[in-house]
Amino acid sequence: MKKSTLFFNLITFCGISFAEIAFLTGGEIDTKEQSYSYVGLIWDKGMGGDSKLRFKAWADYLTYSFPYDRERVEAKAPAFQLAMGIGKKYSLWNLSLWTGWERRNTRVDPPREVEVKGIKDSLILQFEVEGNVGKGAYIDFITSYSSGTSYFWSRARLRKKFNPEGGFFGIEFLGHGNKDYRAFQSGPVGGVAFNNVFFLLKAGFKNSSQGNSFYGGAEFFLGF
Repeated sequence: MKKSTLFFNLITFCGISFAEIAFLTGGEIDTKEQSYSYVGLIWDKGMGGDSKLRFKAWADYLTYSFPYDRERVEAKAPAFQLAMGIGKKYSLWNLSLWTGWERRNTRVDPPREVEVKGIKDSLILQFEVEGNVGKGAYIDFITSYSSGTSYFWSRARLRKKFNPEGGFFGIEFLGHGNKDYRAFQSGPVGGVAFNNVFFLLKAGFKNSSQGNSFYGGAEFFLGF
C-alpha cells in the first residue's frame, strides 16, 4: 500500500520547485504507531523556455494498520520508485506531470490474504500544481495514483510568509486510501524557506481505518 506522503510523493515548495538537483527527506508518525519516512533525489533538465524534463529516484518506508476479521493487521511496506515527468512554468504557477514505476514489498502481521500483501509493481501517475497567489501566500496541490494497490493520495497546502527572512505558516489537508485502508488528516504547518532550502514542521488530527489519532512530522528540501 502506498502512502503519501506522505505522507508519500514529489514535494513542491515556495518557488524552488525547479532547482537543477534537489534532495528531499522527511517523515511522519501518528499516535496509532503508523508512520512514513522517505528520501528522494530529483533532477531537472531544461527543454527550452519555461519547460523542463524531470527525473526522480525515491525510497520510502511505510507502516500502518487496519481491521480485518475483527483483528488488527499491522503492515510494513518499504518501496522504491523511479519516475520521469514534465514541468512547465506559467507566470507564477508551476505544473508537473509524472509517470513511473514503483516496487513495494508489503508484509502483514498476522499473515492474512489482503490485496496489498507481497511484492507489487505499480504504474505511478502524479500531478502537481504550485503557485504564488499574492501577498506572500502560496498554494500547492498534489495527487497521485499507484496501480498495484489501487491507492490514491492527495494533499493541498496553503502557506503564507510572515517575515522577509522566509518564515511561513499555513494549513494542510490530506486524503488517501484504497479498499483496505483509508485516512483523512489536516493540521497546521510552519517553517522557513529561503534560497533553495526548505524546512517544515507539521502536526494535526487524523482519522483512519484505525480510528482517530494525532500526527506530527518534518520535511526538508535542499536544491543545488
